[in-house]
Amino acid sequence: LSLSLGLGMLATAFLAGILYRVVISRVRSSPILTLIVSLSITLILQEIVAMAFGLAALSLPPPVPGVSVVFGVTIENVHLVAFAASWLALGCFWLFIERTRFGQAIRAMAMTQRGAALVGIDIEWAYTSTWAISGALAGLAGIFFTYPGGMAPRMWVDPLIISFAIVILGGLGSLTGSLIAAYLVGFVETLTFYAPQAHIPLGSAWIGVPSLLLTVLILIFRPQGLFGRSTS
Repeated sequence: LSLSLGLGMLATAFLAGILYRVVISRVRSSPILTLIVSLSITLILQEIVAMAFGLAALSLPPPVPGVSVVFGVTIENVHLVAFAASWLALGCFWLFIERTRFGQAIRAMAMTQRGAALVGIDIEWAYTSTWAISGALAGLAGIFFTYPGGMAPRMWVDPLIISFAIVILGGLGSLTGSLIAAYLVGFVETLTFYAPQAHIPLGSAWIGVPSLLLTVLILIFRPQGLFGRSTS
C-alpha cells in the first residue's frame, strides 16, 4: 500500500507539474480560460484511457482487506486507512503552508503576485510547485476512491463536482472552511443515501442533489462561502 501511495502521488505530481509548465502557464492570466483548458485536457485523457482500456470499471482488491467495528459500526479497513491518510496529508499540508518559507511564499503569491515577485519569489516555480502538490493530493485521493467502485475513464466527474461544491461552501482560500464543508457534504450525502430506511423518497440516485442545492443557495446569499471573506 505504501509503495502504491508513493508512486501514485509522485506520478500525479509530475504530470500536474508538466501540465502547468507546458499548457496552463500560457493561459493562467484568465481563470475562465484556465478552467476550460483544464477540462478539455481531462476529456482528452478520458477518451485516450477509454480507447485503451474500455469504459467498463476495472475492480481492484482492497489493499487492506477485512472490516473493523468502531463504536458499534462496521467499517471496511480500507476506509479507516483512507481516513487516517487524509488527516495525515492534511496535517502535513498545513505544516508546509504555515510553517515553511516556501509555503509562506506560496501564500504571499496568492495574495499579491507583484509583491511576491518584488521580494524575490520565483512566481513560475511557485505556480509549478503548487500544481505538483495539488496533483500529489489528487493522486492520494484517487487511489482510495478507486476501491469502492473500481476504476473507469469517467469516474472523475462526480468527485470533481463535489469538490467544487466543497470549495464553494467552505470559501476560497479557507483550509478550515473546506475541511468543515467536506464533512458537511459527506454527512448530507450519507443521510440522503440512507433516507429510504426512514421512508423518505431519496436514496443513492439523489446522493449529490442536496449538497449541490446548498451550494446554489450559498452562491446566491453568501458568494464568499461559509468561511470566506468578502472582497467588497
